[in-house]
Parts: sequence; C-alpha cells; structure tokens
Amino acid sequence: MAKKMMGVLLICIVIMAVLEFSIVNGEEKEDKYESKFDARYKSCYESCEKECLTNGKNGQSYCEVKCDEDCDEKEVADKLHVEVN
Repeated sequence: MAKKMMGVLLICIVIMAVLEFSIVNGEEKEDKYESKFDARYKSCYESCEKECLTNGKNGQSYCEVKCDEDCDEKEVADKLHVEVN
C-alpha cells in the first residue's frame, strides 16, 4: 500500500512540474509578443505627439488624447491583421 501511495505522489509531482514549466514557457512567449506591440505603440505615440504639438493650434491634452486613440487603433489593427484607413 505504501508503495502505491509513493507512486501516486511521484506521479503528481512530475505532473505539477510539467504544468509549471509549460506555464512559464507560455508567459515568456506572451511577453515577447506584447513587447513588440508596446515598442510600436511608443514610437507611434511619440512621433504623433511631436507632430501634433508642432502644428501649433493644438494643446497638450488634445494631442495626448488624439495620439493615444490613433496609436491604439493602429495597434489593435496590427494585432488583428487588418488595414486601417
């Protein structure tokens, strides 16, 4: 009976180790995927804001909202693989 319990315990430990490894591996892939879009968003936002502020007619708050919406729209379209007009 004790041997069976030890066998079940050992199998449970192995299963938990495999699940933990697959979870960690999946998180690394997700981080790489998300960081790609974060970098694109940041560069889009910075260039948009600079362009908007040099226009002269727009204030800081207007440019922040406009660029955030525009770059967010581009980011979502890129994730969904669709064209944005």
